[in-house]
Amino acid sequence: MTSRPTSGNGADWRAILQAHARQTYLAGGARPDAMETDVALGRLAHLLGPMAEEALRIVESFAVGALASDVAAGLPSNEVPPVFDTRLAIILNGLAPEAEQHRQGEAPPPHVIQHDLWQLLYKVRESAELSYAREIDLVELDRRVLFLLRNGGPVVPADISSAVGVDKAQVSRSVKRLLDFKMVERDQIRSPVALTRKGVALADRLLRLAELRNRELTFDISDDELSRFYAVIEQLLQRAVMLYEQERARGSKDVRSLNPFAPDPDYVPGEGNAVKIERSRILSPLMTLSAYFSRSGALTFKRLTGLSNFESWVLNEIALDAPIEWNTLVARLDRDHSQAGRTVRSLVERGLISRDGKPGRRHGRFSPTEEGRRLFEIIQEASRQRSAFLMAPLSVREREQFLATFDKVRRNAVVQLERERTFDELG
Repeated sequence: MTSRPTSGNGADWRAILQAHARQTYLAGGARPDAMETDVALGRLAHLLGPMAEEALRIVESFAVGALASDVAAGLPSNEVPPVFDTRLAIILNGLAPEAEQHRQGEAPPPHVIQHDLWQLLYKVRESAELSYAREIDLVELDRRVLFLLRNGGPVVPADISSAVGVDKAQVSRSVKRLLDFKMVERDQIRSPVALTRKGVALADRLLRLAELRNRELTFDISDDELSRFYAVIEQLLQRAVMLYEQERARGSKDVRSLNPFAPDPDYVPGEGNAVKIERSRILSPLMTLSAYFSRSGALTFKRLTGLSNFESWVLNEIALDAPIEWNTLVARLDRDHSQAGRTVRSLVERGLISRDGKPGRRHGRFSPTEEGRRLFEIIQEASRQRSAFLMAPLSVREREQFLATFDKVRRNAVVQLERERTFDELG
């Protein structure tokens, strides 16, 4: 979860980037007038600091790709279609956490990493689904298992679960799907899972594609910077496993505390829970980190509020910017309308949020009720303390370097996703 300013000049940078993207689109994909661009860059530098020029490049790339897609679809190029602004809003939401921290006169809010990981990995997963679907119709976990077996050889299901940070039931379903596709084989249920010749061929093909995608995500990141990034991830993974094991132990004892999260700094995870890192893949350790941190978060939020991980996220987004419009909420969640709609309806029925305006779940504006506000404060405090515990071993310099590299990966993911969406529409 995260904290976000909701007033003042925070929206100015969005308006500048929206106008620049629309001008690029209407100019036929050419960069707008140099003087106008310099003016926009000057205003953005005041609001966004060093990320101003990068933000301009991102929205320009999006506008060029959107124009090419629309022209291919036979749409007129002299007007900007409504869907353009909707997709642009998703890109700007990806820039929002950093942008808000650069607002003048305000100290940056405490960094909460779980929300950032969710947003990054959701974008990467969506673009990966579009890209890999052109090869074979496998879900993300299936591909991760294939990659793991290709890089490490035969592995028993329990170790697969530990390596990818996913529970054994999900791994079992994935292995069954791969068995049905004849991509893997094993002698007995608990025997090591190994790739077949067909599985090796597919894994190699997907690995080549994955390597290309990973190179794109690491654009503008040097080898030394990437090495430091991996070193920090290893530390964070150890802490994430610690959080997960400790929360499971608390749950078994049904411990409830007035303090939302007070971890034991001397707690050490068990020896059987080592996390395997595929160093040649930048996404693999990030996915494992997110999986363990999210699983412990789900247990924490459920224990403290009775809400699921996604329900906590939805309530958090509504309370941060209440009253919030439906389309704005869905864009920030990066989920489809159906999933968001079911969750919002559940929260309304439980008396945690209220809706004003036109009837219908996809209209009006949403705000937390008094009880919803109380749970929101618990979520916020728990999120801050969880993130503080996760980042505690890092020095100030290590933390700054890690977050700076993470930001580069996230911005590259935004560009990658828009490219895959364009390819999908053209195809």
